[in-house]
Amino acid sequence: MKNVKILLLGLFFSLAFFGCKDDDMEGLLPPGADFNYTPEAPVAEQEILFYADPTEGSGEIVEWNWSFGDADGSTSDKRNPYFTYPAAGTYDVTLTVKNAAGASFEVTKPVEVAPPPKDFIADIVWEFTNNTPVTGINEGTNAPVIGDDGSVYYVEGYAGSDSKVVAVTDQGESAQLKWATAPGNRIQNAPSMGPDGNIYIEAWLANGIFKINGATGEIMWNGNTVAQVSNNTAAIDAEGNIYHGSRSNALAGIFSWTSGGEKRWEIVGVGAFYAAPAISKDGKTVYYLNTDTGKIWAVNTADGTLKWSDPVGANSGGYGPSVSLDGEGTIYFTTNEQVAAVTDNGESGAVKWIADIPGAANSGVTIGPNGDLYTGAGAGLVSINPADGSVNWTYSLSTNESMPAVDVNGNIYIGTTDGKLVVVNPEGMLLKEFQLGDGVVNSPTIANDGTVYIEAVAGNVIKLFKIAVAESGPADSPWPMKGQNVKNTGQIQ
Repeated sequence: MKNVKILLLGLFFSLAFFGCKDDDMEGLLPPGADFNYTPEAPVAEQEILFYADPTEGSGEIVEWNWSFGDADGSTSDKRNPYFTYPAAGTYDVTLTVKNAAGASFEVTKPVEVAPPPKDFIADIVWEFTNNTPVTGINEGTNAPVIGDDGSVYYVEGYAGSDSKVVAVTDQGESAQLKWATAPGNRIQNAPSMGPDGNIYIEAWLANGIFKINGATGEIMWNGNTVAQVSNNTAAIDAEGNIYHGSRSNALAGIFSWTSGGEKRWEIVGVGAFYAAPAISKDGKTVYYLNTDTGKIWAVNTADGTLKWSDPVGANSGGYGPSVSLDGEGTIYFTTNEQVAAVTDNGESGAVKWIADIPGAANSGVTIGPNGDLYTGAGAGLVSINPADGSVNWTYSLSTNESMPAVDVNGNIYIGTTDGKLVVVNPEGMLLKEFQLGDGVVNSPTIANDGTVYIEAVAGNVIKLFKIAVAESGPADSPWPMKGQNVKNTGQIQ
């Protein structure tokens, strides 16, 4: 028994000796560490959390020392400190760690701090109605047009044969009726303006495209579209040529006209085309979305021949109101359940990605100043990564074909079905809501000075609103709003 006790005691001292030896060795291993911070895009005057961890193979760290690189030489000895930068800039942040033996390791990273977000200051300046009784609004597809003289053109669309294109003069603090013209049936698309300052609109008629004098409201000509026209706002090139589609019967198709009303070319009997087309920057290609197939047609503007022998798309029909372009050869559009990106490779087109987003046809696609895409869908306002179609975030609301508009600060504006204009920041946080009516609110238009013009159903009439927004303007992006610009020409600049 005595021998057993001696053996156990020896084993105890041996374990203790080797344990101490391992501890000593751990303390002598050199330290190593790395750090990160959140949020990933820090902003001045907002708290940043810096957090650090030992790297693989590091010895035990007993000291964590930070230098934040600001003018005051701020430091911290916490492992995971918080710090707030008072101003934007790039700061070299250094973390120095030590082990018990005094050995140290240092890592430095630049941290870019953005300016604090501007206060969002916006107010309704005036509202105007022409008092035409309506039963609804154009599902949100309409967006006002702004002329060079500040005149604003909008649509009272769901009033049957009394549906009108309305022009008002913005007098600063109020609006005055300039003229109101009825093409003869309901209107379900936005007006567009040619380089001569005159207005194009399409009505629910077989001879449904109209050119209207922008100054007087006089109908200058109208052309035979073979089939009725729905959401198809006409696109207009730099020479004043017009491009649009028609829908509803076996003769539906796509068309081009001169500004004088002469038909340049047509392709009919090929299916319905609801969405407003888009024109390439060089003016040589116009892109149409075939509603029946969910495929993009790339058409040579000069003669109406196909640029690609085979249309490309999502193979799923839908009623998206507009086609959009990014300036780098990518075409964006929506179907009933998807947002799609198609690349123009010159002699052919190819699907870049297709994202399943239920109710995506409730809107078109606009582009923010950082390249992110925005659309209205069944779940609300959706932010999409342009690289792969993944969803960045969703802001819950009810919308119906209101196409978002994005301002120079990256804020997104969209109309709802319950009478609101909602403004959300680039991170998907609510900035402001304007209660404009009790029904559908259409697509917003952002003027160069940041003023927003938008229509809403209020009772049994449509109202046009002017909203002043401080320090704003349209986003510096390829497609910041419906129709690309305040004249709804649908040609990328």
